[in-house]
Amino acid sequence: MAEVEQEFKEIKLSVPWGHVAARTYGSPTEKRVLLIHGLLDNVGTFTRLMKYLPKKSFYYVCIDLPGHGWSSVFPSWMVIDFVDYVHSLYFILEALQWDTCIILGHCFGAQIALGFSIFYSNRIEKIISIDGIFGVSPYEKDFITYFQAASELSVKDYYQKHNKLSFTKEEILRALRTMRPTPLNYEAADAMFERAVTEVNGKYIYNRNIRLKNVPLSFFNIDQCLQLCHRLPMIPIYIFVSLSHGIIVSCKNYKLIFEIMRAKSILEVIYVDGNHDVHNNEPEKVAPFICKILNSNNSKL
Repeated sequence: MAEVEQEFKEIKLSVPWGHVAARTYGSPTEKRVLLIHGLLDNVGTFTRLMKYLPKKSFYYVCIDLPGHGWSSVFPSWMVIDFVDYVHSLYFILEALQWDTCIILGHCFGAQIALGFSIFYSNRIEKIISIDGIFGVSPYEKDFITYFQAASELSVKDYYQKHNKLSFTKEEILRALRTMRPTPLNYEAADAMFERAVTEVNGKYIYNRNIRLKNVPLSFFNIDQCLQLCHRLPMIPIYIFVSLSHGIIVSCKNYKLIFEIMRAKSILEVIYVDGNHDVHNNEPEKVAPFICKILNSNNSKL
């Protein structure tokens, strides 16, 4: 599958806490697709994938989540969590004036889409998830420890928001490539660089908000996870499972989660030979499947 040269536009969506930055491809009159990146990433994670996706019949809006990329952060006094991001999606769709759309999400972005579909099922046509489901935490944190850390980071963010560390471009690219659950190749890291940082006096500071360090931002215990799955609406959900160091296969309960999802939604699982960031590292591996999903009116490929 060959890459296609692409044109895009940068837009800002007005939301109650400021703005959400987005990059759009195609005509606003075509079928709507919202792309949501993973935790600590930005719109750049989809730049390489977009070269392979059909432009003629679709309008793609790739957003920087609040506190990521070029988007406004949530108010600094807030203790932010998964529900805040699910709730923010309502205002993003309102700003776009979209009644319904398809959502393509990576990891945390897919989790946001799944959560949103529970509360606003009539606004989601289908969900395409790249290595993201409601996940059980691999971290040994009870909820008191979790929220205490969240509160402390919120206070730190309020008082130290103007005292950020700066780095060289090489240091940032090295961190983007290696300091994450699975590594990025150079091209994938470079695609993320522009929106990941702001240049200050010849060096760069990260745009991401310090409160996002409080992982696991979107993980639940197994009982909560299964309750969420039981509430999913009857819409088509396509899940790409990365077989090499993927987030889903690292969850020992993922097969049980899939069983419940199949009972509640129209689920199709696609296994792909790649790591958690396969859509950015090797977009040619997932693009043909995504093109079929976008163009199909059926639940099965």
